Amino acid sequence: MAKFRRRGRKGRRTKEMVQIARERIEILFELAEKAALSGKLERANRYVHLARKIGMRYNVRVPKRYRMYYCRKCDSFLLPGVTADYRLNNGKITVRCRNCGNIYRHPYIKEKKGIIQER
Repeated sequence: MAKFRRRGRKGRRTKEMVQIARERIEILFELAEKAALSGKLERANRYVHLARKIGMRYNVRVPKRYRMYYCRKCDSFLLPGVTADYRLNNGKITVRCRNCGNIYRHPYIKEKKGIIQER
């Protein structure tokens, strides 16, 4: 019986693969922002979907600065006033996706504490 050689990489992702995945996620979010601002919302949603897929495949998190800019439920790019509604309520930023209606709440108490301590 002939031995078959296994092709490809074996084991965990290499550091180079993870670094490339991070760079691609950054590039895709920048492209999504440009596309959304120029009115191409479907293309922006596609870029966000691809970025999330890359992140899941290579076990890489989406950078913090981009986490508020996409809906985790429907993968749509959240553009204030167009695809999302942003409200300030009781120390929270409330974001509602207009595509699926999902609501996210992010605290902004840190900024308030900084203002209070300055006084």
